[in-house]
Amino acid sequence: MNTSRKEMGISRAIIFVLLLSLLAACSNAPAVAAPPAATEAPPPFATAPAEAAPAEAAPAAAPAVVEPTAELPPAEPAAPEMIMAGEPLNKDRILEDADGSLRAEEKRTLSGDAILDNRFERPFSQTDMIYLPDVDIQTAEIEYDDAFFYFTIKLRGVDFGTGKFTAAYGIEFDRTQTGRGDLLVWATDPQPEWSAENLMVYLDKNGTVGGLKPIVAEENMEGDGYETSVELGGDKAAYARINPKDPSAVQIAVSRALLDNVSDFLWGAWADKVIKDPSKFDYNDAFGPSEAGSPIKPSADYPLKALHSMDNTCRLPFGVITSTAVPGMCKSVPKPVKTAGGGSCVCLYWNVSLKPPVCLRWPPGCP
Repeated sequence: MNTSRKEMGISRAIIFVLLLSLLAACSNAPAVAAPPAATEAPPPFATAPAEAAPAEAAPAAAPAVVEPTAELPPAEPAAPEMIMAGEPLNKDRILEDADGSLRAEEKRTLSGDAILDNRFERPFSQTDMIYLPDVDIQTAEIEYDDAFFYFTIKLRGVDFGTGKFTAAYGIEFDRTQTGRGDLLVWATDPQPEWSAENLMVYLDKNGTVGGLKPIVAEENMEGDGYETSVELGGDKAAYARINPKDPSAVQIAVSRALLDNVSDFLWGAWADKVIKDPSKFDYNDAFGPSEAGSPIKPSADYPLKALHSMDNTCRLPFGVITSTAVPGMCKSVPKPVKTAGGGSCVCLYWNVSLKPPVCLRWPPGCP
């Protein structure tokens, strides 16, 4: 009985050890992956999805066109600094102009206005004929030094309202001694010191100033007057100022080089408050007598109309002139000389820079 119990205990122990061994073996076995989940079968005749068309590439940007750099012309050199005007030294001649103030209260002038000969004595406003002292030239004078000619335009006064000079003031030159102006220096708003500001110089390169007959009126004559402006610089210089010795006078300095160093010429003075248009010179070609009006009361063209608020002078000669009959020249040049036989001799060559003027050349048989 006891033997059988022992055998049963041994058997149980063996079984227990076997179970432990089996459990140990199972715990060391590799894990088995779970079977994959079943997927839904595709429907009958299903086609594979079409591949997405590749995105169309953006067109390549056109290469930038590089324009060839234009070769710029070389910059023009700056005009050299102008030579400076000094003080007048040598007086030559004084030109006396008609005085428009003598009958200003009567709104008229007595003399000095002759539109057919391009002479104007019109220091009055349009229509109502109000007197304008800063347009009324009293005298004009020329002086000179080695580099400049100096012109002094003496006015009756300054503008009543502003106390200033409100017109354009100019010197017109006839260097060809033909009556045709060829260079004009034009200044506005002069200051106490020499200044080239508000100053212009004009040339008539194509010879249209004065039309076909310089000085003589040719109504409706077509032309462009002073059409070319001159660039100043270096020895080609011009200035304007108020005369430091006379506040009612304007001075204009013109270098000899600007006049191409001519020593013989005619010159006249201008004061122009309203028109101020050198392209219309001569004014008596651009405006006829009826359109221009007149400052002389007995005239049928009175009062002033298109041409008003202006004054000019006849032209004085400087140096040696070849004739006493240049259109526009002042009539103060000596008259022909009477001969013993009752005839007359006309000087061929005057030196008007001398006082009195001296004839340098007489015709044959004359003194």
